[in-house]
Amino acid sequence: MTEKPKKERSPSFPFIALPEAVKRLEAFEQTFGRHPTPAAKAGLAWGLKDGSSQAAQLLAALKAFGFVEYSGTAKDRTAYLTDRARTYLRAQQQHIKDGVLREAALEPKQFQKFWAIWGADRPPDPICLDELILKHAFTDSAANTFLKVYDNTIEYSGLSDADAGPSDQQDEESREGDGNDEIDTSPSPKFSEGALINWESGGQVQWAAPRRVTSIDQHEDGSFYYKVQGPPEDIDAGGWVPEAEAIAGDVLPAKRSGFAPPPPVAPTGPAADPEPQAGQRKAVFPVSEGDVVFLFPEGISLDGLEELEDYLAVFLKKEKRLAAEQ
Repeated sequence: MTEKPKKERSPSFPFIALPEAVKRLEAFEQTFGRHPTPAAKAGLAWGLKDGSSQAAQLLAALKAFGFVEYSGTAKDRTAYLTDRARTYLRAQQQHIKDGVLREAALEPKQFQKFWAIWGADRPPDPICLDELILKHAFTDSAANTFLKVYDNTIEYSGLSDADAGPSDQQDEESREGDGNDEIDTSPSPKFSEGALINWESGGQVQWAAPRRVTSIDQHEDGSFYYKVQGPPEDIDAGGWVPEAEAIAGDVLPAKRSGFAPPPPVAPTGPAADPEPQAGQRKAVFPVSEGDVVFLFPEGISLDGLEELEDYLAVFLKKEKRLAAEQ
């Protein structure tokens, strides 16, 4: 058996730029004040549902810029404003706010790293993209996103060459002995392949028995999805579960509930063409090998459509990979 190739993964960086992070910080402070806040509730500040992957990514971006910190772990984790965030929000003089923004812009490790290389007048996009992809293990899409977020952050902060930080070597020497030197800040999945998990949606545990994780995929926004086996009577009928809705397998529902695993799977054969039931709609997409048929509930909310979009993106990415291997 050949060893499974390692998943291609880019270095971690905030997925929003500094000006957007400042807006999210102000909304967070207006909603929660200075009080420590359950991390799972942070999305309330931005009109997002509890525990959504987008809310988690926004909170992670605020942490990357040094505006929030975490306390506790797992379900007990809370988020609170840092001294940097409070200084920015309370300062009346613009030069104080500007100083905070310059510090925050170079807080993310990758921004600090490439600011030291490129300075205020970075090289043209093709040169930078080659450096990110060929030398620093960025994927093509992540490299393009990085440049946009990086440029927007540097411009908004007003950094100039006079603000250049220490070189990589000096930075390592200044932090020698710091217990955080070797910590990998890139996100990692909560569960591993082979783990037994359950699915919690709308506050309800969905499966009467846990299901085994067979593979893990990471979306472009950094969120993870778990592919699981189907129920014992149809073990191949698996689906994808977003990490925000995945819970430990020893948590079971009070009573059995149904589950149609996302994302929709293309049916095969004439007999597999389902008809919509009451409250459902049907969409048919013809491809070279036949029709792809989706059944979906009527009146899907905007949040539901966003979730479906995430599921389909992961599904298509996986299928493209499988097709390329054939």
